[in-house]
Amino acid sequence: MKMILVVDDEEDFHRVLRRVLEPEGYKVVSSLSAEEAMRLLDAVVPDLAILDWNLPGITGVELAKAMKQNPRFQKIPLIMYTVRESEIDQVDAYSYGIQFFLTKPVGSAVLIAKVKQLLQ
Repeated sequence: MKMILVVDDEEDFHRVLRRVLEPEGYKVVSSLSAEEAMRLLDAVVPDLAILDWNLPGITGVELAKAMKQNPRFQKIPLIMYTVRESEIDQVDAYSYGIQFFLTKPVGSAVLIAKVKQLLQ
């Protein structure tokens, strides 16, 4: 079973993604902050991570950069799922190693399709 790390400071978002991803056969592990995610990453290596940009403390793009600099996590596909929508934000996200940028809200079918594509 593929494991997906979700890092977002809104607990409701974690519940929504669980309802969307777990029926598709994915195990979802959650973190409310980048710092918490880094502690979690000491114990697990997910197959994919979905990151929010706007996190308390360390941002989602900073977490992405840290993950891409660590050989243990370099190959993990990263999705930025955020309310930010400017082209500059997207370019910044891609420069930090994000593979796909989704603007909230997005339909669950789009998210599932992108997750499946990145995990092939």
